[in-house]
Amino acid sequence: MEVRILGGHQGQSSSIGFMSLLIDGVLAIDAGGLTTALTLEEQERIEAVLITHRHFDHIKDLVGLAHNNWLLKSTHIHALDDVREALETHVFNGVLWPRMDKALGPYYPLTWHEVRPGEEFELLGYRVLPVEVSHTVPAVGYLVSKDGRSVFYTADTRETGDPGWASIRPDLLIAETTLDSRYEEFAYQVGHMTPASLGRELRTFHIRQGYYPRTLACHINPHNEADVVRELEALADELGADISPAKEGMRIHL
Repeated sequence: MEVRILGGHQGQSSSIGFMSLLIDGVLAIDAGGLTTALTLEEQERIEAVLITHRHFDHIKDLVGLAHNNWLLKSTHIHALDDVREALETHVFNGVLWPRMDKALGPYYPLTWHEVRPGEEFELLGYRVLPVEVSHTVPAVGYLVSKDGRSVFYTADTRETGDPGWASIRPDLLIAETTLDSRYEEFAYQVGHMTPASLGRELRTFHIRQGYYPRTLACHINPHNEADVVRELEALADELGADISPAKEGMRIHL
């Protein structure tokens, strides 16, 4: 299984992008930086997209993907019903963008599938488990498994003291770490984590599972990146764990 970081930040520029992961070139998770990181040919290879929640920086490039593949095929979108409702109301609504409904006939570019927390399903040969996480809107992280290897992406989430992902055993953890620890209280208020809160969640995970998975910290606010990276390095030393920031263009083979 190859996991590619298309976008790993809470920001966008010529060198960084909003959150988007790509597994084996065919399964995407979140679409914040999806089309902006891929060629048209690479976009055409994508068969399905898992969306974690409805915030703009996680859905932005669904519009571009739908447009670019419009005459080629329908891309399957798997998300909470809350996500579908928000996108159909505010984006694919016939005002900002054409409605994604079957009135388009054979040129129907997106097909919606509802996911429910805790209900595992099979998709493109992968096992996918949506795990409910605590954010400011309904959200899930995704555990994606194949051939005995797995990756879990937390999505946007705050510290809970007992994260739902402490009950699973991923080989790779991609965990949001948006702000440095000076902003601990504010981060919790807006549904995000810092290296300090990530460390506490990882310790809870270790108590449950007996190991620290390789961890990539993502969704880093670019204005806080230097401090976040410094704190992550200290946390990795403290725990004796493999913890590092996610970077656009990274390819991790599991």
